Parts: sequence; C-alpha cells; structure tokens
Amino acid sequence: MSGGDRSTGRVCKVFSGPVRWRLVAAVCALAVASVVHMVLPWFLGRIVDEGLLAGDRGALIGWSVGLFGVSLLNPLFYVMGYRQMGLAEAEVERRLAEELASALTVSRRPGRVSRAPGDVVTLLSTDGRDVAALCSTVGHGVMNVVAFTLGTVMVWRIDPVLGGVLLVGVVAATGIAGPLLGRLTGHQQGYRSELAELGRQANDLVSGLRVLRGIGGEGQFLARYTAQSKSLRGAAHRMTVSGTWVQALQQAVPLAYLAVITWVGARLAVAGSISVGDLSAAFGYATGLLMYSGSLLGNAQQLVAARVGASRLAHALAPRTPDGPEAPAGHDRSSAVDVVLADLPVSQGMLTVVVTDHPAGVSGIFHHIARSPYEASRLLAGHGDVAPLRVLVVDDGDHLFAGSLRDVVNTPDDTAAQRALSVACAEDVVVRGGAGLDGWVAEGGRNLSGGQRQRLALARAVAADPDVLLAVDPTVALDAVTEAEVARRLARCRRGRTTVVVSPSTVWRRHADRVVEWGPLPATKRGEAR
Repeated sequence: MSGGDRSTGRVCKVFSGPVRWRLVAAVCALAVASVVHMVLPWFLGRIVDEGLLAGDRGALIGWSVGLFGVSLLNPLFYVMGYRQMGLAEAEVERRLAEELASALTVSRRPGRVSRAPGDVVTLLSTDGRDVAALCSTVGHGVMNVVAFTLGTVMVWRIDPVLGGVLLVGVVAATGIAGPLLGRLTGHQQGYRSELAELGRQANDLVSGLRVLRGIGGEGQFLARYTAQSKSLRGAAHRMTVSGTWVQALQQAVPLAYLAVITWVGARLAVAGSISVGDLSAAFGYATGLLMYSGSLLGNAQQLVAARVGASRLAHALAPRTPDGPEAPAGHDRSSAVDVVLADLPVSQGMLTVVVTDHPAGVSGIFHHIARSPYEASRLLAGHGDVAPLRVLVVDDGDHLFAGSLRDVVNTPDDTAAQRALSVACAEDVVVRGGAGLDGWVAEGGRNLSGGQRQRLALARAVAADPDVLLAVDPTVALDAVTEAEVARRLARCRRGRTTVVVSPSTVWRRHADRVVEWGPLPATKRGEAR
C-alpha cells in the first residue's frame, strides 16, 4: 500500500467505529425531522380547503390536531440528530488530534519532512476542525437533500408547472455554483499555505528574538514578515471574493425560489388550476425550500473546506517508511539476543560505542528504529522472534519544554530525578536553578547553556529507563573532564541494558563494552537518513 493510501486511510479511519454509528443515527433522525417539516404544509392545505373554505368544523379540528401532533415530532428528532452529530464531530476532532500528534512525534524520522510550527497550528486549529465538521455537513446535507426532494415532489403533485420551475432552478443553481466552488477550493488551499508560512515565521521570531537582536537582523526579518503578511492578505482577499459569490448565490437562490413559486402559484390559483389550499401549501413548501436550498449551498461550501483540510492532513500523516511487522506473542524481552542495526552489530545488554563519519545518518536510523515497539523485530535484528523493545533516542534535536526541572526530567519520583541528573552530571543545573527540582527551565532551555541543555536531555532519557538507549553525540557540547565523568556514570548506570552511543571521542571508547568503527553509509541509507 502506498504512503498516500495509508495517510488517506488514517484520515478516513477517524470516521470508523462508534463515530460511524453516531453519524448514521444522526442522519436518520435529521432525515425524519426534515420529512416531518415538509409534511406540515400539506396539513395546512387540508385545513384551508376541507376546513375553512368548506365550513366543516370537524375537518378543521381534525386536521389542526393532526398538524399539532406531527409538529411535536419535529423538535424531538432534531434534538436526537443534533446530539449524535455533535458527539460524532467532537470524537472525530479528538481522533484527528491524536493521529496528528502521533505523526508529529515521528516527524524527524527517516523519510519524513518536519512540520513547521505554524503549519502544525493550522493543521490542528483549522484543517482538523473543518474535517471534523464533515459530520455536521453530512448530517445537514442528507437532511437538506431529503427535504428538498420531498418538497419538490409535493409541489409537483400540486401542479407539474410548479415542479418544473423548481427543477429548472436546481439545474441553474448547480451550473452557477460549480465553477464558483472550484475557484473557492483553490483559493482556500493557497490561503492556508500562506497562513501556515506566516505562523512559521512568527514562531521563528518568538524562539530566536534574542539571536536576531544580537546580530542586528530585526530589519530583515521585519521585511520578510511584512511581505508574507501582504501575501496572506492577498490570498485572503481572493478567497473572500470567491466565498462572497457563493454566499450571494446562497441567499439569492432561495429567495428566487420563493418569489417564482408564489407568483406562478398565485396565477394558477386565479386561473382555477389549483385550490386556495394548494396555494397555501405551495407557499409553505416554498418557505421550507427557501431554508433547505440555501443550506445545501452552504453544505457545498463546507465540503470544499473539508476537502482542503483533509488533503493537508493526509499529507501531514503520510508515512514515508513501511509499517513494522505485527507484535510477536509470548516473548521475553530480557532474553539475551544479539541484534543488528542495519549492518552494524549491537550486543544486547552492553554499551556499544559507534565511531562514524556520518552521525546524522545513524541518527536517522535510530529514529526509524524508535518508530514503534516492533521496529526492533525488523531493523534491530533481522530476527523474526525479537520481542518488542522500548527504544529511546537522544540527539541534538531533542527539545526541552518550559517547566520545572522535575517536569523536564519527566518523573514524579524526586529520588529518581536526582539520580538521573547525577548520572548526566547535571547537578550544577539544580544549583543554578536555585530551587532544587522546582527550578524553572525556559522554553527550549533558553536560560541554560548548550552543555546544560544537552545534559538535561540525557538525564531525561536516563530517567525513562528504556530497554534500548540510542544516543548521538550526547556530550559534544561538554568539556573533556565533564564528558569523561558522564561517560563513566552512564556506563555504570546502564550496565546490563542495551546502550548505543555514537561519538568520535576516545573518552567513550574507554568505557565501552564494544567499539565499532563504521564507515560511510551506503547511498540508500544516506537517503533514508535525510
């Protein structure tokens, strides 16, 4: 299965299970509500013809009671339908957020393109919401189609001329709306791309403001941001122009239906072709069609937004690497087996130091292995019976979120947190914070030095205690004395656990159980790493 097929499947998967049945229930309830709504003018026509004009009190009371009883069903089914539709929409939005979060956690792995933060915001806030709103669009769309079809049939039964007028109006509205909706689709795609780019630039400004000021780059950044803002404004203007034409059509078509049906119906009533009751019913149908036809055009506009959002989400979720095999059952993860990283032998339960001229390529493969608990079955071994392992990667791309040291190390146990900080020789971070584990770390560790950030990332990995720890140049920012102490402490702490460190430093070699000199990666691996 291709990556595009799998990503589209992941978007479609959010509509499966309970969501699908909630949506079916909502569609059925709203369809019944629309039928009830369009039947009411028929009762009105009977009241006028058989009750008022005929002077029959019994018929008047009977049809009036029937009208009242049927009208009670309308809000009941509306409430049922809207409740199920709202629950389905909320569930889809939650699932999409989970799928996107899952995809973003592996965005730095081989074959994936990292998502800019501004693009992530747009995907979550706009595209995800529009795709989730597809539940409402489907529910309303079916309701509108059922009501419009039934209304047209009922008007046709009153007089074929009135029904023909409605059909001509539908064909004309469709012919006009089609090209407008196509233009709107293209303009919405352009607008969201421009919005994501502006968000990315804003994020760059927030994260690198101090650097910009230090090198005097504020003017250049301001010029870029201003140009992007103008580009976004132009895209928004083009999208709005297309949208206003659709909205104008949405307002004009129903009013045209109402005016034409009323005028034609009045002439037919004067000519004696239809009764006064039929004219009243036709006006009631026209009033209902006024609402449902306008809503149909609104549904078409929402479908355009959902289509654009779904295409962007599918692109964000698109995997570039094949899925790993299914989990083998009944295996002991502590079994002493030797695993092979691509063509690099790694002994389980030992500290292996890898010396290579391509650490970025190794980092890419490491992230590929950490993709799921079962990647070890395929990439760490080539053995089909390797148990799923919990793999954690540490490299220079690790991010430190704002919070206390306790939050950054990510363990509720203060003793374990202190031990992890000690292994990474990060005690000075605790002292510098001034409040122990409650010391504050700014977003991205901006209030720390490069070496302190690197040691905190390593401490976080140590605290997680993974089955396999894969580290790429974990001490490159440290001085020789600190690096030697970190290597000694990590080797002692991880004794008996599988640890792979990529580093050219001779310090790590002294503490390694095994040293592997790995030459340049083959072209295929180099391509995957990028």
